[in-house]
Amino acid sequence: MLRTFWHYLGETQPRLLRVVHILIAALVIGQIINSNATQVEAITDISAGLLVFLCTWLHIIAGSVLVILGFALLFYVLALRGFRYYFAWLLGDFSGIVKDLRTLAHFHLPEASAGGIAATVQGLGVGALLLVALSGSIGVALYLMGYAVGFNVIHWHKFLTGLIEVYIFAHGAMGLLHFALRQFLPVKRE
Repeated sequence: MLRTFWHYLGETQPRLLRVVHILIAALVIGQIINSNATQVEAITDISAGLLVFLCTWLHIIAGSVLVILGFALLFYVLALRGFRYYFAWLLGDFSGIVKDLRTLAHFHLPEASAGGIAATVQGLGVGALLLVALSGSIGVALYLMGYAVGFNVIHWHKFLTGLIEVYIFAHGAMGLLHFALRQFLPVKRE
């Protein structure tokens, strides 16, 4: 089944994009789980316990890797398909979204297309990933430099993490639903 899913992803994603996509998803899920064992104070103070200190620094290091992977993903997909493919709505072009909504209104699954719902959701996901990862990195850097605002930025980071949590579960569920429909039901797609 995993092999079939890998090939399914290959219908719309080159191999490198699939690898980065899955790596980012695994790191984000790990970050969500790991975040429960982190404390801001443990960045510089081990008195909260060795496990909290290590989990906090693991979270910081993995978050820094996510910043790098997030920018790599952004530049790769922009080079692959261009800005308009993922962010047509920012240019006032909603025609792809409207077309997909019409297709869905006829109970058909739309194909991924420039400016469509799938592309827009993917663009928003990359943006949310970078927003959350950068806010965490900037917050930690400010905190380590002694700026009190770093503590506030880290709290914004925690708040913004809700965006990624919703995104990863909704995006993952929709991807698995599309895969299941493609594999097990004769669904007409447009």
